This record gives sequence, C-alpha cells and structure tokens, in this order.
Amino acid sequence: MTSQEKNMLRKLDYPDSAREALPIIENLIITRNKHDIAMDFIAEFVFREKKDDSRGMYGKNPPKLSSIEEFQLVLVLCDFFSKPGPDATRNAVFFSLFGGSISRTSVLNKLISTSISGSIAPLLCASGVWLQQLGSSSLPSLELAQCIVRDFITFSNKSSEQLKSLPMVAPRFVANFMTAVTDLYFNSSRGSLVGPPELLLEVITDWVSENPSICLASQQQLALPSGAIAMPPMTALSGLIRWCVLAPMIQNTKQTYSKLHLAILQSLMEAAPPNTAPPTAINSQHLGLIISTLQNESDQIVKKNPGINLKNNPFLSTSLERFAQAIQVALTSRCIFGNIPQLICRLETLPNNKLLQIVIKANKPM
Repeated sequence: MTSQEKNMLRKLDYPDSAREALPIIENLIITRNKHDIAMDFIAEFVFREKKDDSRGMYGKNPPKLSSIEEFQLVLVLCDFFSKPGPDATRNAVFFSLFGGSISRTSVLNKLISTSISGSIAPLLCASGVWLQQLGSSSLPSLELAQCIVRDFITFSNKSSEQLKSLPMVAPRFVANFMTAVTDLYFNSSRGSLVGPPELLLEVITDWVSENPSICLASQQQLALPSGAIAMPPMTALSGLIRWCVLAPMIQNTKQTYSKLHLAILQSLMEAAPPNTAPPTAINSQHLGLIISTLQNESDQIVKKNPGINLKNNPFLSTSLERFAQAIQVALTSRCIFGNIPQLICRLETLPNNKLLQIVIKANKPM
C-alpha cells in the first residue's frame, strides 16, 4: 500500500503532497514496526529531502526548502496539528517530524513563532513535550529559545498579549522554554556575564509572579506513545535563581530582579513534594555552578582592587543574601536533590556574609 501512496503523493504539487502525506505518516507512526517507513515519508514528502546515493541514504546537508515553501509548510502543519486527536499521537508525530534535526530548525522556529502569535495550543503543547524529551539545554532547544526571544522580544517595544497569556495556553511549553532561555543569560560558560533583555525579564517575572507553579508544569505526566520513555523533567528554578543572584554582580539593580526573586521564593514554597516523594525541582549541581561563578566574580573584584574588604561590597552582599534566601527556602521545601552536604560545604568557600553563615550553620551536617 505504501508504494501506491508514494506514487500518488509524487504526482502532487508541493505543499499538497505534504498535506496529504501527514495523515499517512500519523497512521504509520501509530502502527508497530512502521516508524522507519514514516520517517522516509517525512523526509521525502514533508521536507523534500532527496536521497543522494545508491544506498538510499539522505545526505548530511539535504536541500533546504525555499522561504515560500517553508511558509506553505508552516500553514499545513498548523492546520494538521490543530485537528482533534490523542495527545500522545500528536506528540509522537511532532517528535518524528523534528527530532533533534538541525536541518529542520528553520521550519520549526517559524512554526512555533506562528503558534505563539496564533495561540495554537495543540502545537505549543506538542513542542513543549519536544523540548522536554530533547532536553532544554540541547542545541535545537536553545536555538528555538533564541528564535522566540528574537521574534517576540528583540523586535518588540512591549510584550504582546499572546506572550502574556502563554502560560494559560501551554504551561508545559512555557516551563520548558524558561528552562532553555535561562541557559542563554548569566551563564559564565558563555563568556562574560550578560543579562537577559529587559522585556524578556519583565515577561518571565510576570509569568512567575502571577502563577508561582508555572515552573513545575514540566513535571506533569507526559502524554507519550506506549513504550516511550519519558525524560526526567528539569525546571527553570535554578536558572532563574542564577539570574537573580548574579544580576548585582554586573551592577544591575533593577527592581524587576527583586520582584522575580520574591516570585521564585514563592515558587519554591509551592514546589514542596509530598512527604513520600523525592525532591525533583532543583539539581544541587546546578546551584554549585552558581557558587563557582560567585567565586570567580569575587576573585575578579579582589584582583582589580587589592586589599578591598568584600564585606563592604554592596553588590556582592546582595548576591550572597539572595542566594542564601533561595537555598534556605529550597531546602525547607525539599526542592533540592543530589549531594546536599557537598553543596553546603561549598557554600563555605564563598565570601563571608552574615545571612549565608546562618544558612550554612542551620544545614551543615553534624
């Protein structure tokens, strides 16, 4: 049957071939042992990737769709994913279409931007699962986060209504987008500390302030096909803590960071797992990376100002106090998993701070 379907699709013009191929692809994906055939249909009829050798393999750099064809495909995909159907099937089709393919990033970015503009919940929900399964710190996820920032933040004077209402439309997408986008800023592994655009900061602050549990939306049960393995969810909490803690180190004293810090503390209090469940919200290793950055920034202050008393540096004091508050609330709420005793010991390597010392003393293993 697939040979007849292929012959039929090859007679159609693009994007009609893609439109007619998608229901066939969906049926192949939900049929056991048909996934390879589905991927073949996706490559040929959806993305027009031509086989380029006698073995029938697709090249590493397949021909790209033209800008017009990409636009046509985005419209076809918006229509297809908007139709009623099981979430697990929709998620499986979305992941089969995009997986971790860098060559399809352009279409994906345009598709998600269009979905945000049109508040297309089914597509955004599917892409939220895609972000989570692929990993919010993976290259395709980070590229998508950068695209959203570019389309809705960099070229905007104010936040769009679609962006403001996004947590109500697709909470998992928002949670995983925040996890990805926090990796782009105040990240010492990317070089010098650079904060997020002010509008992005305001949007995320509003999201978390108005819905303290939004960061935990990634921990809701995933709708996956039978036999699929759900990847462990990450939250944006450690990344957002990093933003608030490191902002003063570049002498950024915007009130928005104070508001975001308070919202994070509220989120941490609401993130407490049931007594019988292990903590899953924050990896202690991610907090350890903040400690390393604070140490490096403190060393730079001393190097530039030999003999300086770090206790008198108001920016460092603010950073340490915010960090101490976040860690204490997270520990009290049982939000941190991993090697907590090691985390507490590492806190002792930071410059002396009264509040931080209280937190260390209260939580140091006997």
